[in-house]
Amino acid sequence: MPIYGYECKKCGASFQTLVRSGEEPVCPSCGAVELEQQLSLIATPARGGESDAPACSNAGAGPACAACPGASMFG
Repeated sequence: MPIYGYECKKCGASFQTLVRSGEEPVCPSCGAVELEQQLSLIATPARGGESDAPACSNAGAGPACAACPGASMFG
């Protein structure tokens, strides 16, 4: 079940909501169904050499996460 971003054509509110199959989203501010779906961007992992910023904010601060270079999935 994807989460979509919408903008209400009636009141201008922007919001995100979980959309189940067969359901029509409703503006949480005014209850309108006249909505415009917004373009969403996906997150992608950082790629590159050693000069790039780390892919994870935990890099070098403790146990590595799965995205950190040299990380083991078993800790």
